[in-house]
Amino acid sequence: MKIAAVCCTYLRPKQLGCLIRCFLEQDYDDRELLILDDAGQYANRRGDRWRLVSVGRRYPSLGEKRNAAVALASAGAEAFAVWDDDDVYLPWALSASVAALRKAPWSRPSLVLHERPDGKFRRHRTGGLYHGGWAYTRAAFARAGGYPALNNGEDQAFARRMKRAGAAEADPCRLGFQPFYVYRWQQGGGYHLSNMGTGGYRRLGRRAVRKTRLRITWPRDFRNVEILPGVHPRMF
Repeated sequence: MKIAAVCCTYLRPKQLGCLIRCFLEQDYDDRELLILDDAGQYANRRGDRWRLVSVGRRYPSLGEKRNAAVALASAGAEAFAVWDDDDVYLPWALSASVAALRKAPWSRPSLVLHERPDGKFRRHRTGGLYHGGWAYTRAAFARAGGYPALNNGEDQAFARRMKRAGAAEADPCRLGFQPFYVYRWQQGGGYHLSNMGTGGYRRLGRRAVRKTRLRITWPRDFRNVEILPGVHPRMF
């Protein structure tokens, strides 16, 4: 199964370079990464199975931008993984997602990792949130009708569409995989759209844009990480 990791980005060059490095370190071979930037911040680029498309016109909503990013995937991609530009994906992320998608058309992990100040990782339950760790088949995405034209909340609205379309779920964490998605609330730096409230997407679009060259690197080596035992009782 070929899977396309799909990333929407905006004014996060440092974090985006880390995300591309995450993709290059994946242990699943039949993969690609599509990145859509609508700040016009970069030159269009291609690398080893990854592609960055940068346009200077802002999409009206994040939901519409997500649909446009999915449309960039190659025709051979049978599935899509949501990758957020300010988070970290450990090397088995796509392997875990594909394993779940072989069981059901929607991969929805039950566990997420949070990075502690000491560099160790703690498991947290997702409680149905953490859209950045989801994956779904092309067929299920089409049946659901894609994302609605919303900003904050487009992920949960998409989940409701998937449920109405009858998309069954599989949990890669129940298939023997360690959690692979590192949600970076403070450690990632930059802004969080979910923290900006109503109108945050539009306000973000008014920020100044400076042309930037990407530096593809990790802030630390994420190939060998320490995951502490147990599961934290709170989501975050």
